[in-house]
Amino acid sequence: MSYGGVVVEQTGSNGARVRDKRPAAVRRERAAGAKVDLGPLPKLLGYNLRRANQASWRTYVSFIGENKIRPGLFSLLCLVRANPGIAQIELGTHLGVDKASIVALLDRLERAGLIERRRSTRDRRRQGISLTESGAGELEALMLQVRQLERHMAGRFSKAELDQFLSFLQRMYST
Repeated sequence: MSYGGVVVEQTGSNGARVRDKRPAAVRRERAAGAKVDLGPLPKLLGYNLRRANQASWRTYVSFIGENKIRPGLFSLLCLVRANPGIAQIELGTHLGVDKASIVALLDRLERAGLIERRRSTRDRRRQGISLTESGAGELEALMLQVRQLERHMAGRFSKAELDQFLSFLQRMYST
């Protein structure tokens, strides 16, 4: 009889004898401290992007803290500072965030007193987003930490390498 890949053979009055059908290479126990074979993963773009993102997040948290403004919100605040009165839809487009998610992010920042929404006088359907005085101050303080973080992460590359690397990354999300 076979149960989930294991063959059970009856041997009369001695009871049941079990024989594993899997190849010996699969049955062997890994040696303690054996090097992990990553298989195809090191050659996969998605795997490497994810690992780089995880490392970047850990570095961000060590420099700035997990309970502070997260990277996505930092990017949003930077866009608002550079484009006072920017529309929600423009923010979502340039951050790669859908309409529902951008509204939730803006709600969070508005509750924290970092941004304000102003209804357009030309188009009543449009709300312009601007930093509050508190938001501008918070962003300026955060910019000092982010610049330090960026210097730390960029220190692994020459200027030419960093420029090329950023160009490659931007190519991945450009249309």
